[in-house]
Amino acid sequence: MARYKQPDSDQSQIVILNFSELFPEDHPISRLLETVRRLDLSRFDASYRNDSKQGGRPAMPPDRVLAIIIYSLLYGNLSMRALERDLGQRADLMYLSGGMEMDHSTLGKFRLRHAAAIQELFTQTVFLGIESGFIDLDTVSIDSTKIKASANRRDIGTREELERRYEHLESVCKKRYDEWEASQNDAEQELLAKKIQQLEIQKEKLSLGLEFLKSRPDRKRVHLTDPDADWHKDGSNSFIVGYSAQNAVDFQSGMIVYQEIVTGQSDSTFTSSLVNRVEGVKAEFLPKKTDEIKYVLDCGYASENILKELTGHDLYMPDRELAHKKTGGKIKPEERNEAAAEPPLIESSHALLQFHYDRDNDCFQCPAGEILTFQRERNLQGVLYRHYRRYGCSRCSMKEQCIGPEGKRKELWIQTKHIPDLQVRSLPPHHGSKKRKRGCGLFPIPLPFS
Repeated sequence: MARYKQPDSDQSQIVILNFSELFPEDHPISRLLETVRRLDLSRFDASYRNDSKQGGRPAMPPDRVLAIIIYSLLYGNLSMRALERDLGQRADLMYLSGGMEMDHSTLGKFRLRHAAAIQELFTQTVFLGIESGFIDLDTVSIDSTKIKASANRRDIGTREELERRYEHLESVCKKRYDEWEASQNDAEQELLAKKIQQLEIQKEKLSLGLEFLKSRPDRKRVHLTDPDADWHKDGSNSFIVGYSAQNAVDFQSGMIVYQEIVTGQSDSTFTSSLVNRVEGVKAEFLPKKTDEIKYVLDCGYASENILKELTGHDLYMPDRELAHKKTGGKIKPEERNEAAAEPPLIESSHALLQFHYDRDNDCFQCPAGEILTFQRERNLQGVLYRHYRRYGCSRCSMKEQCIGPEGKRKELWIQTKHIPDLQVRSLPPHHGSKKRKRGCGLFPIPLPFS
């Protein structure tokens, strides 16, 4: 039988790391540190007062701390506690720290203390991108992404909701106080006193939230622990408590040339400011550039007022109304009126929709050219029916006329005995949703056909 060495993972080891061999000058880690040092970090110096004889101990070098935080974000870490743990386990972070110990508190305070200076550094990265030729600002894409906040969903509400909660807490506090006065048991009084104290803390939070809404008439809701958060719909069409990150990205390099974290839900509110900000970046860093920037936006940024306000800019964004009827391509502002003037797909609200039957393939073709395939045959109250269905109708150009705004699929139930003579199935257009009991969509009576 073969013999193998017996490893001992519990044995203590002393490992010597030669950082100059692990991370030479052309290594990405070394280049990251070099890039950070090329930035103007003088604004960080203004936050410290330790350069005199009476000053405190030396602070952590900003270039090192910034390189550590940026690198941790690059490999997907957002937690300062996890970064503190990685600093003692990863050779790349040990190299960036230069042997200095940093706990999560130090890293978190650095980000909080120098928030404005860190924001300014990203403006400098745009300059470096332009200087190196990565950013040309020929085409800029503008879009938003939703960021989930670390906040309780139950702590957000409108002014009316918070007022109702405050009145309820007042009545509960009064009830607990009466119970405390009537109680003769010391232990019970102590428990009631703790409950009253907790209720008073909740009342204080509600009071601050109400004061915030009174001072900010532009806000409909407020989160009691994070006033900057609001309800937002994420990519899965579910609502989250968070923020909206508005981004302007250079198409050639994929670098962000401007970004802003906002509370507002409507993207169209920020269209003009984002375009003007990018124009400011162009004027500051590319003053000799004469070509207009091409802006690509989705329909969420479009509105009549914005199109008028941004006249003269090269914008590519679909009209909001047309986007619900048309699915492909971007519509230029000069083409918008022509596209909007196209005749409707159904000239009369009483015109019938024609579903043509393909006997060879046993399927139906809808007015939009899509295919409804055969699903099954079913006996309903003694009558045999054939079921045809088409999925993916959400993006169809005739969705409004065929299945309505809330529909997702089209279904046909045809009596089997009519199939041999059937050529076209005619249906009236959609005229609003009608509530039916379950099963009423299956018609146990002969369906009209032509």
